[in-house]
Amino acid sequence: MELQAYLSSKGWDIAGSLSIPARESEFYGYDDLGLSQESLKALKKLAPKGIYLHQKEAIKSLMNHENVCLTTGTASGKSLVFYTAAVEHLVRNTRSRIIAIYPLKALGKEQEDRWKSFLRAAGLDVSVGRIDGQVHMMQRPSIIKNSQILIMTPDIIHAWLMYGVNDKGIMNLLKETSLMIVDETHNYTGVFGSNSAFLFRRMRHVQEMLGAAPQYISASATIAEPEMHLKRLFDLNFKIIDSSFDTSPKKKLTLRLVNPPFTKELFTDLSDLLDFISKNTEHRFITFVDSRKQTEYIASIMSRSHTKEDDELIFEDDLLEKLNILPYRAGYEEHDRHAIQERLSQGKLTGVVSTSALELGIDIPFLTMGVLVGVPRSATSFYQRIGRIGRHANGEIIIINTGDFFSESVFSNPKQILSMPLSEGALYLENPRIQYIHALCLARHGGEHDKIASVMGIKESSDFTSNIGWPEGFLDLCKSERVGEISVEFQNMKAQAGDDPNHTFPLRDVDIQFQVKFKKGPNEESLGSLSYGQLIREAYPGAIYNYITRPYRVYRVNVQKRTIEVRKDKKYTTKPQIIPALVFPNLTTGSVYVSRKYGDLIITESALQIREAITGYREFRGPNELEYQYPLDPTTGIFFDQPRFQRYFFTTGVVFTHPALNNPNVENNLVAQLLFEGFLMIIPFERRDIAFSDDKHRRARTPINEGDKFVSIYDQTYGSLRLSGRILEESVLSSFVDRLENIKNISQKEGFLEKGSSTVKALEEILNSLTQPYVDFSFDSSALSLTDADRYLRVVKPGSKGIDIKKDNEEFFVEGVFYSPLMKSLAYRGRHISEKGKKFDYSTISIPVNSLIEIPGESEMSLYDFETGEIKDANDIDANR
Repeated sequence: MELQAYLSSKGWDIAGSLSIPARESEFYGYDDLGLSQESLKALKKLAPKGIYLHQKEAIKSLMNHENVCLTTGTASGKSLVFYTAAVEHLVRNTRSRIIAIYPLKALGKEQEDRWKSFLRAAGLDVSVGRIDGQVHMMQRPSIIKNSQILIMTPDIIHAWLMYGVNDKGIMNLLKETSLMIVDETHNYTGVFGSNSAFLFRRMRHVQEMLGAAPQYISASATIAEPEMHLKRLFDLNFKIIDSSFDTSPKKKLTLRLVNPPFTKELFTDLSDLLDFISKNTEHRFITFVDSRKQTEYIASIMSRSHTKEDDELIFEDDLLEKLNILPYRAGYEEHDRHAIQERLSQGKLTGVVSTSALELGIDIPFLTMGVLVGVPRSATSFYQRIGRIGRHANGEIIIINTGDFFSESVFSNPKQILSMPLSEGALYLENPRIQYIHALCLARHGGEHDKIASVMGIKESSDFTSNIGWPEGFLDLCKSERVGEISVEFQNMKAQAGDDPNHTFPLRDVDIQFQVKFKKGPNEESLGSLSYGQLIREAYPGAIYNYITRPYRVYRVNVQKRTIEVRKDKKYTTKPQIIPALVFPNLTTGSVYVSRKYGDLIITESALQIREAITGYREFRGPNELEYQYPLDPTTGIFFDQPRFQRYFFTTGVVFTHPALNNPNVENNLVAQLLFEGFLMIIPFERRDIAFSDDKHRRARTPINEGDKFVSIYDQTYGSLRLSGRILEESVLSSFVDRLENIKNISQKEGFLEKGSSTVKALEEILNSLTQPYVDFSFDSSALSLTDADRYLRVVKPGSKGIDIKKDNEEFFVEGVFYSPLMKSLAYRGRHISEKGKKFDYSTISIPVNSLIEIPGESEMSLYDFETGEIKDANDIDANR
């Protein structure tokens, strides 16, 4: 049965078909570029017909000593420019060194042999080395010493190379580097990109101290405003060679947009489809989904149809070799990720189910079909995903409508998929936690700057200067670190880091990762890593955590040690009972970035506290569903004795307050979701970076009343990347109104919204307000003014609670406030939530008063009188004056 017939017979409805035509190659000569004989020799051997126009233009600019970035399509031969540029540097200076940075280990491994092949073709006897996290520490010094071309990941540069920057071999490498190659720069976005922007500046700072100023060449998928992205990433100017110069060949792609039958659960229908493709067609396929959990879930279903239903078999050591369809995502251990990549590249897998982790330029030559579960949010992601398909033969793409607002919008007019907006470089370099991580690495006493200065005989100073273009506030933070004047939150980070912030804080998060541990007899096996946010969704206490289709039960989570302990279990599935995130806007002076009124609509961008919490989980065992509420019964062997599993984090976001949200029967969470979807249609940020919720104001701030309801779009990154604030840009907001109107109409058509409902009316009132001119205003801050700041200190009232920023933002219940001679400061006496309710007196502890942060509108506040030691109500003091 052909695929088309299968889709029809199973009730899959084809909403539209599109075709991306093939393109013939156009070649151009390279004899007029002034290249060395070595480069010409390699090109004549490897590109006898000539090179593509974008390759020629890039090489021409490089020969003019410009920094260059190619932003052409997938499989367009960008690496050939890297190799040619490297040969030119090596020929002109035999002592020259080249560092080639790839964002994934797999890319570096794949490129190593290609580098060697090009150099052999050029007749150069040049050593190529590669260092990533899997290369043994003992091997690294010799690789550094003997390699003129060194392939690395940014992670290993941050964690190892820069930490040991005063090593003679590393210093020589950085001093002699004349060319820096950074591939896949569109991947440098969000937390990873923002951290990497500081890493690249740290490298440049050290290289400048050593007298080096290398040329840069990079490659990227097509993104919006690449010049600006690169400037923020490197603080350098680049010549952009874009897709208008691209003359590389393309194979024909046929796209089908399909609606699933929904006869079963979506992923079961999808698994049936993939099973048919794997057993009844010649296709080798890749399926893209949007979450790690979905990759495991789909691959797990597929494994049941390809292996025997035996719970013991799923834990066999050679499972990676037995299954024909495997999951792929971030967070796998290196040996497991390598095994999957090897089978993929050799054509030994029928299919793979992946997150965006395989969007990058790994060459998988055998894929002829792509299945996209949901419409990618940006043209960048869309073309990266379909670019994996049909590299050597015509390909087919199936795009599945998942029923979300964005998919429904595109499916209403399928041609829209070819004109989606490009992704933007989501870098925010003013995030205080990110800044402090790199201030510690570079500028602490004994840090990277001091290590180089010591070798060069430069006297250590408490001052810190740098000629690199650092983001605002960074140099001041470096100086504060060197004199020891840092905030309480930074003191906690400093204590966590010790003398090794490079290892403590990875590039891909602003917090320490959780490690998943499985005890196997006397040994302990690592099963990947997760961020705090991923922990909440995937590996909470009691969860079934899947790792390469194998199910494990989470029986203990240690937040302080950042460990997750698991044991083997059956192929059940679990779903967390997540309560809506609580949003606590901080509308005090200094914490509000923007405050505007559009008619009755008040919009603010401000600092926020967010509380995410799970109260239990549901477990599915075939047709049976079980429900477990926290705290859990310890006889189950799952150790969690709190009423909820939660985390607080600090960020920024945009809060929409409108009287219509207070009306009865308005589904404010749905209003928040619609605003969120509309925003991401205009600026397609990664969904993991942005979130939405609804809540109520817990404290009056004129013109806002206590109890007024609001909806919010906020950054999910601790400390914020200030992405959500883009919604208030004039050009974005004008498009936003049109998008919301379109979403409203589609939502009513598809049954998400009931016509004439209170929710629709509230949305319409918000839309109407947004069309009105705005006025800026300031919040009334009289409620915060202190009559006598020298005599009184604002404190959390005994009997209330706050957040202890020195203990992972854990809730602390205050029992008393007193002056501690030991701490030489005011202190709280009380218990953390993990200690509250325990029967032992010694669980009452004392913490410094400045380590406890109030929860706006939830913490009850009072004033501590330094003169009498009394705790007084602020209103009583004002009444007596």
